[in-house]
Parts: sequence; structure tokens; C-alpha cells
Amino acid sequence: MSEMPPPPTRTRFVDGIPPTALKAGAWAGLFIVGALLGWIGRGVLAGPPDVMTISAYDDWRLICPAMKDKDASCRMTQEIIDTKSGQSIASLVIMKQIEKDKKETTALAVNVPLNVLLEPGIGLKFGNELKTYPYKTCTEGGCITVIPYDEKIENSIGGASDAAIVVVRLDNKSIQLPFSTKGFADARKAYLHFDAKHSSWWWRLWS
Repeated sequence: MSEMPPPPTRTRFVDGIPPTALKAGAWAGLFIVGALLGWIGRGVLAGPPDVMTISAYDDWRLICPAMKDKDASCRMTQEIIDTKSGQSIASLVIMKQIEKDKKETTALAVNVPLNVLLEPGIGLKFGNELKTYPYKTCTEGGCITVIPYDEKIENSIGGASDAAIVVVRLDNKSIQLPFSTKGFADARKAYLHFDAKHSSWWWRLWS
């Protein structure tokens, strides 16, 4: 008695579509849905792409440009207020700047009133440590120094319990303008997060 031949192998189709095509379509659908959810989530978390944002971290402020502004970056700022007059007498700004060789660096700009002696320079005091820097220019808004922002400066600000700007008045007396380090670490973390996101090719694709 001869053996019966094995039954023919059958491939199941759904509405005439091979299963490999179904799998490919499913994965493509998941990718599209994921991309859409990411785009929607990006808008919810970041806010409108054409609006500048200002966030407060205790005594520091983080000012970030609109996401659609590809060439701008955030700034960390703090205003030093005179308790008697309620007026701003000095400010600190951490920002990016473009050097002459078009290299991008980070700098700490300090602005103080005009009635200061320029020759001694300006001092930054963290605890008992004091370091002086020359003034760069003076304008109607005050005298400014621009300090290269590096890891040492960051650690000094973030790790100090008390900090101050030191200037010498026209009567040759030095005075201290205390500033707060409270909120600095959180503001810096948010700054770096925004900067990484802003320079991401994926983020720029959707913004």
C-alpha cells in the first residue's frame, strides 16, 4: 500500500495580504503613532515653539528663547536688589557667546553701577576666597566684566553658602554686593537640559 503524500502547505492570508506585509505594516503604524505621541508630548512639555519662556528657581531665573529660534540659547540671571530703594544695583548673567574665531563659549557677565574705580577690577567672593577680574567696558547701564565660565566657577557658585560681588567705590572704599546661590543648581540643570534638547536633530526636526 503506497503512502499518502503529505498535505500541501497552506499560507494563510488576511484579505489577500501576506503575513510579512501585515507585520511590516504594524511596525510602521507603531512608529508613526510613537512619533505623533512624541511630537504632541513635546508641545505639551515645552509649550508653544514661538514663545520665550522665563522660569524661576528660587533666586535665579532661566530665560529661554522660542524653540523655533535655532541660533539662540538660554540665559541664567540674577538681579541684586538694594533693600532700601528696591532698585536693581547689579546683575549676573550666564550666557553663551560667539568668539572672533566663531567658537561658542559660555561666559559669566557681571554688571555693576558706574560709580566704581576701574583699576582694581571687580571681585567675586565665595566664602573666604576672592578673585578679581578686569572690567571690559562701561555703558550707561553700568560697568561690565565678562568672565570665562568654567567648571571652577560653576563649583564655586554651586558650592558656596555665601557669595558676593566686590567693587571699589570712587572714595577708594570696597563694598560687597551679596548675591544668592539658592536655586543655582536647579537652574543650571534646566539650562543644560534645554540646551541639549535645543541642539538635538530630532527635536529640531519637529520644531
